Amino acid sequence: MTNICFIMSYTIYPRRGGLHEQVYLLSREFRRKGYKVYILYYRHGLLNKNQAFRIPLYFSGIHPNLYSSVSKCDYVIMETAWPWLAAIPIRLMGKEFVLHLHSIESLPEFGLPLHKRVMIKLAEEVAGRLARTILTVSLTEYSILKTQFGNKVTYIPLAIDLEERKKYINANKEDVRRMLGLPIHKFIVAFLGGMSYGANRESAKIIITQIAPKVHELTNGRVLFLLVGSDPPPESTKLNYIKVTGYVKSIAPYIVASDVCIAPVYHGAGVKTKVLDYMSLKKVVIATKKAVEGTWLKPWVHYIPAEKPIDFAYKIIETLSRLNDYEQTIANNGFSYVTDHHSVDVIVGNFLKVLKGA
Repeated sequence: MTNICFIMSYTIYPRRGGLHEQVYLLSREFRRKGYKVYILYYRHGLLNKNQAFRIPLYFSGIHPNLYSSVSKCDYVIMETAWPWLAAIPIRLMGKEFVLHLHSIESLPEFGLPLHKRVMIKLAEEVAGRLARTILTVSLTEYSILKTQFGNKVTYIPLAIDLEERKKYINANKEDVRRMLGLPIHKFIVAFLGGMSYGANRESAKIIITQIAPKVHELTNGRVLFLLVGSDPPPESTKLNYIKVTGYVKSIAPYIVASDVCIAPVYHGAGVKTKVLDYMSLKKVVIATKKAVEGTWLKPWVHYIPAEKPIDFAYKIIETLSRLNDYEQTIANNGFSYVTDHHSVDVIVGNFLKVLKGA
């Protein structure tokens, strides 16, 4: 049996989302096709259960326990964060690897301080030179990487779990709200994302301090904002027009329960999975240019554009007053885009071609 290994900074279990969601979906499909999949991750403690002895992130990728498992891998896929830590020992072992860059973390817009950007730039450069192939999920970053690394760079889009979405695509919104304990008669606006990540936390704070209060004031409390994801800002719990969920096993029901989904995103690199998740369930999406960066999504075709927080407030109010055929056409276009470009089966097929060197 062929062994495929993912090497990551952290385990994907039990929490999923973003990069971890991608590895979960890819590994699931590889297993279905008969491959044996190992998910290997950096060791951050000298003793597994003793956190008093921590290995700095810069060096955790060279823990010897990691490499005792790498030797049994036929194909190695290295994920984004601090990739040089594992790249050098793997190449010294005589193993080739595919570098799967979900985002270029050294870009200024990723939001890291300068000293970390300098270090991660070195990490990306070393890993990129040592990799057999570099995969990127962003069209924007594909152009950057192509200039730097040439023909070893390949674009493969993010995978979206359309299989799970099929269970919900025709679900009754009111029934789902009852299941989740959400109000039936409110107009619900959802934001999705793990809010320990800086760009998502910034978005959540903008919703809490600027967008939601304005919408609440101008609609006499008709709108409920739903923040779906782990680590919401504590101030969100003090407002009766904002509901937080914390970590959820499945995001799909919460998207189904909403009327509109928003992405007031101003920082970060790569492709923002949340926008594709919204569209996969035929939701009207209001988003910034940054939120759709790296895709072929077009304003007023696949999503409603907004840049400033006040723009989001007024677009939400407009949609509240006239959620009509035009908005539904935009939602349908977004859904078609996701099904055409982000099917897990197609993406896994492309992945296997890359792994086999086809």
